[in-house]
Amino acid sequence: MNEQQKILEMIEKGQITAAEGMELLDALNMTKEATTIQVVETTTARSYKFFKIKVTSDNNTVNVNVNIPIRLLTTIGEIADRMTAVVPPDARREMASKGIDLSDIDFAKIIEEVISGTLDDPNIIDVEAWDESSQSMIKVRVYVD
Repeated sequence: MNEQQKILEMIEKGQITAAEGMELLDALNMTKEATTIQVVETTTARSYKFFKIKVTSDNNTVNVNVNIPIRLLTTIGEIADRMTAVVPPDARREMASKGIDLSDIDFAKIIEEVISGTLDDPNIIDVEAWDESSQSMIKVRVYVD
């Protein structure tokens, strides 16, 4: 039984007057309003230092590490949407055949979120592909740290 029902029963039984009951109900409502907690979503800005690209293979035939200072991304952000145009058409077709469509990726938005520190997940791209020529799994990871 809740507090309001208890107060109404006390009025009904004559234990308190209606006026006293109203005062109790008003006090109860004020207490509930004071104790109501509003959940506010807060996002903590992260301070990333590097934009990283790492390419590795199982048999160590490919090992590439690229570390770009975040400060440099502001310049890259200005040309980000045009970056896909420099990817050779045959490479774009091969990527598309494997389900990777560069035109669907909003690079400028990702860079903006990295710079502002509001990127939800520091892992931007994580791809694994079998390379027939080296007979190994090639892993590409693009992330911020």
